[in-house]
Amino acid sequence: MGRKKKRQNDKVFCYYCDREFDDEKILVQHQKAKHFKCHACNKKLSTAGGMVIHVLQVHKESVTKVPNAKEGRESTEIEIYGMQGIPADVVAAHYGETEEETPSKSAKLDIPATNIVGGMMPGVAGFRPQAPYGMMQPPMYASHS
Repeated sequence: MGRKKKRQNDKVFCYYCDREFDDEKILVQHQKAKHFKCHACNKKLSTAGGMVIHVLQVHKESVTKVPNAKEGRESTEIEIYGMQGIPADVVAAHYGETEEETPSKSAKLDIPATNIVGGMMPGVAGFRPQAPYGMMQPPMYASHS
């Protein structure tokens, strides 16, 4: 495995207001205090989605915008925690890079659909597919013949 490419500016930044921080823990504290804080009871939530759910369930109100966010970044639909979840083009623009230079936060994999249920494939390791409803399956015992 190769080393991660270091940016000249290794500070982290807030997606919602572009403020820069030396440490991601401080960024998360900032987001909780400035962008994910309940306006009704001042509870600090971890994400915008968490804040929306809290306000809806506890206070029976709806929140449509992230508080104190720049224009165009007020959406509660995007799930951001610290630097995680920030679109690659926004990260690239912030650091003055092209999108091709931006390190990928997570690999995108095409995972084919399988018939694995609950972590086990039917018919494997002594497990058989379930019989249709109303039909009984014979017990699965080792024969003593």
